[in-house]
Amino acid sequence: MIPSNIELGILKYLDKTATAKQLQELEEWLEDPLNMELFNDYVLLHYAINMGLNKMDDQPMKEELIRKIQKGKLGIKKVHPQILLKIAAVLLLLVGFGYFFSQKFNEVNVEEQIDPNQITLQLDNGNIEVISEDGKRKIIDAEGNEVGVQKGNALNYNEGGDPGKLIHNQLNIPNGKQFELVLSDGSSVFLNSGSSIKYPVKFLPGKTREVFLSGEAYFQITKDSINPFIVNVDDLKVRVLGTEFNLSSYPEDSQVTTVLVNGSVGLYSGDVYGPETTTFMKPGFRGVYDHSSGNISLDEVDTSLYTSWKSGKLVFRSMQFKNIIKKLERSYNVSIVNNNKELGEQYFSASFDKDELMEQIFASFRTSYRFTYTIENEKITIN
Repeated sequence: MIPSNIELGILKYLDKTATAKQLQELEEWLEDPLNMELFNDYVLLHYAINMGLNKMDDQPMKEELIRKIQKGKLGIKKVHPQILLKIAAVLLLLVGFGYFFSQKFNEVNVEEQIDPNQITLQLDNGNIEVISEDGKRKIIDAEGNEVGVQKGNALNYNEGGDPGKLIHNQLNIPNGKQFELVLSDGSSVFLNSGSSIKYPVKFLPGKTREVFLSGEAYFQITKDSINPFIVNVDDLKVRVLGTEFNLSSYPEDSQVTTVLVNGSVGLYSGDVYGPETTTFMKPGFRGVYDHSSGNISLDEVDTSLYTSWKSGKLVFRSMQFKNIIKKLERSYNVSIVNNNKELGEQYFSASFDKDELMEQIFASFRTSYRFTYTIENEKITIN
């Protein structure tokens, strides 16, 4: 039986985060040859199976792998002074086993495939977890600490977290779904379909609160005059103290669109924030950042047109059809192939409820421009 503090030291060493004290405790513990055997077993069996080959979910294959590892395992009878070199040697053996078995079992397709239609959470150690929209669970970090709680369609990081270091998670929302994230400072982020956000599990006191967005999200930021909140979207930064705004930048968009509902925000690119480099917005205005020119323009708008997606509405204003179908693909999780290039260049203004059928939506567009289409399973072809 490996003591809990030693097991933690082993995991920290494997993760390259062990402290000098943990390494010293591990060295002293490994002076006993029996402990070295336990160490070999732990690394080869626990680490290789549960971490290195955790995509293998076929139990008979796992059992065969364990037997092969045990059969070929090196028995170390004599302890040498350079203890860390011995640990490295065991890890080298682990890599060899991992490569051999990954090659052997690859041909029988043992890799677990994550459904691209699932919401996923990528932890700081690279592990990816599937989030069920109707589930309830605790979010645990690599050290076993509870850092958040999921209840249904929301993930809340208000609890737990280590304030001593910055650890990031990334939440990925597929097409056809939406999800709410509550950050450790109480700020909420409502993510639209086809979006992802990278954020700290816990914001550090006295430091800027900073997240990274791809896609579209509605932010409600907890006011903090000492620690500004910054959203990074490609090369644009949106800096706030406490406010509500919608931010959108999908891959097909040539612009980043910020619509301010309450409070104030500053838009700037680069690392310098100040009066000469920042465009400040007032509520009821839209700020548009052009990727190619780097220019930022402001105009007054009806903010509800840009935030209506939260309540299940799709609103298009003077938008080309080729960009409309991209948003329809995300909202309905379908594939749309447009063979009518002229149609793709046409501009439309329209609004729909998300529970409307695709046939109803296309019927509306066909009143302005005649075209034909076919629907086969999840694929729509326009001619």
